Amino acid sequence: MSLVSYFWRVTEYFSQSDKRGISYIGAADGQIYEVRESMIGKMVAKPPAIPSLDNLTESFSFRLPKIPGHIFNQMYSFFKDFCLRSDVEVMLQLYFDTETKRYFLECPVQHVSKVKVHAELDPKYLGRNSLRFIQVAQVHSHNSMSAYFSATDNQDEKAFMLYGVFGLLNTDTPQAKFRVKGNDTELAIPIDQIFESGALVEVPYPAEWETRVKYQ
Repeated sequence: MSLVSYFWRVTEYFSQSDKRGISYIGAADGQIYEVRESMIGKMVAKPPAIPSLDNLTESFSFRLPKIPGHIFNQMYSFFKDFCLRSDVEVMLQLYFDTETKRYFLECPVQHVSKVKVHAELDPKYLGRNSLRFIQVAQVHSHNSMSAYFSATDNQDEKAFMLYGVFGLLNTDTPQAKFRVKGNDTELAIPIDQIFESGALVEVPYPAEWETRVKYQ
């Protein structure tokens, strides 16, 4: 018998007749527990380290080209305009066209308020078309509030992609934060890791975006 055993489920561990040595069991809380048994009892505890495993660090490797700075500028400009105009949340979708090798922003029809935005995603970029159009990011504004991912954001943002939020858009010190997230697992991402430039510069954006924002 090996002195060290690994299990993904508790039932697998209990199915072993010989429980001598050290066992590691993965748990639903995302932790790995060390289990030891002898005549004196059974210990289940979180180990400080597992020497027999390889070292890993949290990371995100962006496989697409860096996003052009003018995309960041358009996001900022659109969000700032609606903050100053009516202090509401608005959102944009970022796609990468695998045929043209270019990024583009889509402003879906959206129903907005101070603390919420409900968007109607355009089906022409989804389903089978998602083989061509990669949904890279969903980005929204927090208008005059600070840039942070709220409990509502955490609940809504489940698909594996990038997510961004802009805030304090009515001040001289606006904020922007980005993360990569899948279900409830996430990592914060520096802006310069995914954008060519994160300069907060106001630029024009398509006039048709204005018509797609509906007030609740």
